[in-house]
Amino acid sequence: SEQAVNIGDTDMRPVLTTVASAAPEAIYYPIFIAEGGFITAQAKEVPGMENVILIGADGLYSPDFLNAAGDAAKGMYLSSPDFGAFGDAYQTFLAKHQELYGEPPLSIYHAHAYDAATIIANAVKQVAIQDGDTLYIPRQALRDAIAATKDFQGLTGNLTCDANGDCADPRIAVYQITDPADWNPGVTSPIKVYPQ
Repeated sequence: SEQAVNIGDTDMRPVLTTVASAAPEAIYYPIFIAEGGFITAQAKEVPGMENVILIGADGLYSPDFLNAAGDAAKGMYLSSPDFGAFGDAYQTFLAKHQELYGEPPLSIYHAHAYDAATIIANAVKQVAIQDGDTLYIPRQALRDAIAATKDFQGLTGNLTCDANGDCADPRIAVYQITDPADWNPGVTSPIKVYPQ
């Protein structure tokens, strides 16, 4: 079954009832926090959904989702970047972030954003033209410098931009929420279940 909900929907029981009629073993909902919280919290209330495995995507990988879903999130699975695949520089980054802001990064794509910003900054340094008090950054030169990125040692891995402009080294993992009240990714909850 493939179903849809609208942004702002709060009563997910009708769509969950439709899904339950197909007797699913699992449901996967790549959705964002608000609607995902309602789906998760209401799923076990719908006859036929009591034992269905719930699987969400990276849009739900957040303590805000756990606050919205409550205890209903216990045992569900979420996909997200594989933080364990990042190198030693990532741990240094986390420590510096904690020291500077007093909390861990909020977005799950914080390391990817850091790498992207660093690639852009490096390209700007390569192509910027100083003319008196004005700094010019030629668009095509900037684009070409970014596209020429090769073997950049980022937090997320060794990055080389391809012909389509994709510079990522994506590694995705699957995590299981074991205790919704204890959000400490990779340490307590959620726990990485794939890859091992």
